[in-house]
Amino acid sequence: MFARSIRVSSGLMPTVTFEPLSLLTNTTLRILSARTRHAFEVLQLRKSFSETADESRRPSVFDPSKQSAFLNLTGGNLSEEKRRRKALEIGNSIANLNMTSNEKLSNEDVVWIDEKMCLVGIGLRTNYDGFTKALYSGIFNSKRVAAVRDIFDRSVSHATLSSCVKVVSDDIVVILDSVQNPLKRRLVNLYFETEKFHFSLERHDMDFTEFLHEAGLRVIPVSTESEVIAFRREDVPVQQSTNHVLMVAPTAFAPNLYTAEDNFFMDSARSQDVADLQQKALHEYASLYNLVTAKDAAGLRVHLFTHETYHDTPDAVYPNNWFSTHTDLEVGECTLVLYPMKAPNRRKERRPEFLQRLFMFRRYTNVFDLTRHEEAPEPRFLEGTGSLVLDRVNRVAYCCLSERTDLTLARTWARVMGYSLEPFTAWDASGRPIYHTNVMMSVGTHVAVICSSSIQDKEERKRVCSRLMDSHEVVDISLSQVNSFCGNVLEVENFYGKPVMLMSSTAYHAFDSKQLELLQRYEHDLLHVDISTIERVGGGGVRCSIGELF
Repeated sequence: MFARSIRVSSGLMPTVTFEPLSLLTNTTLRILSARTRHAFEVLQLRKSFSETADESRRPSVFDPSKQSAFLNLTGGNLSEEKRRRKALEIGNSIANLNMTSNEKLSNEDVVWIDEKMCLVGIGLRTNYDGFTKALYSGIFNSKRVAAVRDIFDRSVSHATLSSCVKVVSDDIVVILDSVQNPLKRRLVNLYFETEKFHFSLERHDMDFTEFLHEAGLRVIPVSTESEVIAFRREDVPVQQSTNHVLMVAPTAFAPNLYTAEDNFFMDSARSQDVADLQQKALHEYASLYNLVTAKDAAGLRVHLFTHETYHDTPDAVYPNNWFSTHTDLEVGECTLVLYPMKAPNRRKERRPEFLQRLFMFRRYTNVFDLTRHEEAPEPRFLEGTGSLVLDRVNRVAYCCLSERTDLTLARTWARVMGYSLEPFTAWDASGRPIYHTNVMMSVGTHVAVICSSSIQDKEERKRVCSRLMDSHEVVDISLSQVNSFCGNVLEVENFYGKPVMLMSSTAYHAFDSKQLELLQRYEHDLLHVDISTIERVGGGGVRCSIGELF
């Protein structure tokens, strides 16, 4: 059963720590405040843990035995010191192996991560005979051992695995950029311990970088071997973008009359047959999915969900509005935030299976739940990274106020998350309030996009733009470009850990040449795809279609 505590906070209420549910008696549940019980119910934890007396029958999203080894976002840090001690132990064990003249194994080819995983390089200094002997001697002290095979490179400048790969925390590795070159890539054979000192081949000939992603490891590329060796946990930058995302295919896509009230990017398409509309949306979405998952494009790790008509969630294709995630480097503790939504049917997008998948990662030990504000006598709303455009590196939240973005809630969010808030009001070309911040601006690691002319108050405009230019090169777009979704773009980390900008083809073709040149100066690539039906009917672009997992 789940053995980690989850801290649940709900807006202005004190944070409450929930121990594993098996430790919560019925009496304990009865005395919880109504507000806290609501937060608990929102997370669907009661549903996940049936209150039957038979523990063995309780379905649990937290049971490690039920989790895939390739979906974990591990979190935490065993510290370099423990890894250093393990390296010495393994080195001593290697020295005591009775190797023949045909068996080679260098301790510099061993990169121990934890008791679940150890990497062993095979190339110039280590061969398969030496690796196999050590594997079945049990010296690697890990349940899984990955043989990282240097087949195509064999360069003496980085002859061992430790010269091109370094583990700096439980979920972060630094890798020499050149070994990710497709012509020099390493291939992985993965062995799983079935019983003590007995291993079976679980997977073979996997791309090394793909293997690292599937193991839930963040990949940070560096240029030189000296950078690999010198890199420490303290050098890990806060992520502005991620390679791990959640998406929902538009399998029950339809116009949403609730959101059409203030989303003026929408064309209701009432005259169009719904089945035909869904087919067009799915065709576009297939192209988007292929773009974001292809290794030679974005190469993202995607958790893809669907929805059905009975869910009554026509806008489920836009998951970024009901949740956001944050790392310990960013906010001090790995945190999941749940947001209050204005449209009643958009609240239904927080489905139990989505929340269960998020908790399967066993990463988010703090849950900040703001959803109670939906049912308050005077409801307030704050719709995720639609309302808040985040500069995660500098911890600045840009916030365009509207019916969907309440200033009081935004200030509460900023105080709890340790962010500085930059609120403002913005208007479209027809003089109507802009409903979401992320349609008129986007923030990447080094470059940002904003429509400054949409901020009509001169003092607000000066304050916001000045703050943005302090840390970023700024691409200023026009109101007509906002209508073409040029503000609704998103930076992600590609397969190789490089920043790339995702956007729709509508947006790409609306940028002028100078703007594209500026974006390309700071982004490894600009990737675009036609999702014009989804944009026209749903009123959101590529950025809205991706929920980031940090």
